[in-house]
Amino acid sequence: MTVESEAQKYFEDHFNCAQSVFAPFAQRYGMDLETALKIATPFGGGMGHAGQVCGAVSGGLMAIGLAKGSSTYDRELKYACYDMAKDFQSHFRELHGDITCPGLLGYDIGDSEELEQVREQNLFHTLCPQFIADAAKIAEAIISSHS
Repeated sequence: MTVESEAQKYFEDHFNCAQSVFAPFAQRYGMDLETALKIATPFGGGMGHAGQVCGAVSGGLMAIGLAKGSSTYDRELKYACYDMAKDFQSHFRELHGDITCPGLLGYDIGDSEELEQVREQNLFHTLCPQFIADAAKIAEAIISSHS
């Protein structure tokens, strides 16, 4: 199963966008699934439904950190990871025009009335699966290219 299809499957199973992108990487890089799902929970809906950075983007960034981040101070490794994060965001933005929920969905889901519009138009189910697949694919490509 590809990382994109695995991420989409988590979303179909009602995990949020951040959890859905991060979970396949957690399993690949030795983090237990329960911990990964807990960590990623508040990043869904643009940081707790605040309508900020898309959870799929946050999940992709967490995946890059898990695979390529440092656990001790290493300035070179830290900045290499920052560069990967910038590269990830740039690629995602090139595909979708933005990295925030309002920019991607056309509504500010941090506003209850606009959130209701998103739900009525079923945008979480028509647009978000592609954002999730693309975030997982981009993260995988960046991680692989820095092996």
